[in-house]
Amino acid sequence: MLIAGVITEYNPFHNGHLYQLDTLRQTLRPDLIVSVMSGDFLQRGEPAVVSKWDRTRMALQAGIDLIIELPYIFSVGKADIFARGAVSVLDQLGVSHLIFGSEIGRTEPFFHTLSLIENNKERYNQALKEALREGMSYPNAHAAAYRLLSSSADGELVDLTQPNNSLGFHYIQAIHNRKSAMIPVTILRKETGHGDRTFDSEASIASARSIRSYLLGGGSLTNLQNKIPSFVYSSLNRKNEFHGFTDWETFFPFLKYRLLSSTAQQLSQIYEMEEGIEHRLLSYIAKADNFYNFISSVKTKRYTWARLQRLSVHVLTNTSKSDARLPAAAGEAPYLRLLGMNKKGQNYLAAIRKDLQVPLVAKIRKHRNPILDLDIRAAALYDFLSGGGHPAATRSETSHAPVRYDEEKGLFTGGID
Repeated sequence: MLIAGVITEYNPFHNGHLYQLDTLRQTLRPDLIVSVMSGDFLQRGEPAVVSKWDRTRMALQAGIDLIIELPYIFSVGKADIFARGAVSVLDQLGVSHLIFGSEIGRTEPFFHTLSLIENNKERYNQALKEALREGMSYPNAHAAAYRLLSSSADGELVDLTQPNNSLGFHYIQAIHNRKSAMIPVTILRKETGHGDRTFDSEASIASARSIRSYLLGGGSLTNLQNKIPSFVYSSLNRKNEFHGFTDWETFFPFLKYRLLSSTAQQLSQIYEMEEGIEHRLLSYIAKADNFYNFISSVKTKRYTWARLQRLSVHVLTNTSKSDARLPAAAGEAPYLRLLGMNKKGQNYLAAIRKDLQVPLVAKIRKHRNPILDLDIRAAALYDFLSGGGHPAATRSETSHAPVRYDEEKGLFTGGID
């Protein structure tokens, strides 16, 4: 069987994502499409604008057959950690082809780049250390070390300053390091860039970031109808009528409380709290009146916006170094959390379940795992704060059954028990 895998956030799902899925169907003709999707907090340290359950329904309506959650410890991680965790999930599910979007659109340069770095590891690592000592952020240090190697390289290489190229490289590196037989396939991104904030009302494809910025700025959903599928428009419309969309400002009062009620010593135990950054957080939080101003004050050349956002999520969820360091470094998902499936996905799971090397988690109440406990904690916090503080919201994670989708009838079952 040809099992296609995609690594997604769908924050929110838009026409660019639909284009990727349509293209992979036309070119690969897969028997099944599997998605490993981030939960309620994302790789750049942002809360999702809508919940993972809303995004699961979007993915199923777009034609994905099976959706598995990427554990929190990987979904809110640096690019290499994010990639290792996601690739491990797809590999455990028997995915034969990993499909990802990129700015270059061809896989050969990724393999040339991987060979260059693998064959010059000592030189690369030394250059990386020197750049970090000079105060560069990790992404910039990585880029500087890479430029040093690429100046004398043969063959076409990937521009790793482009965000999708960079993630794609980490996916291919993760496949290589785990000696997986998975075949990477890249699709050229259409029109807009991953991080583009520009909102063009006439364009049919916009980046997820520009759509989020538009929504969170109070823009009318009507102006998004040409950029998102109709089923996404309906879902976002319902969300907007009830609680509105979620961003960091929703969470900022709780983050401020967590920081003000903690000592520097307590904060030093939080995952990814390094080099005394806790003192900088504490020195700016008292006067900060919103999240944007707070991070703008704390940010330096060394501490990027995304790194500080991820750190803020770990403060919110009280994720300690002892909770997270070893599992993140191992890069192996210890369970497969089922979010949603259609009939085809259900049949595939039934066929492979007995051969899975890790537990398949359909209902959380039946499973215990310290990494799963982090997922539960993060989801409870997200549900409570994004749901307007309603007490019932915090019960949804432990009582939520996987979403099932009947494609013929266009109906969902599953949800809160």
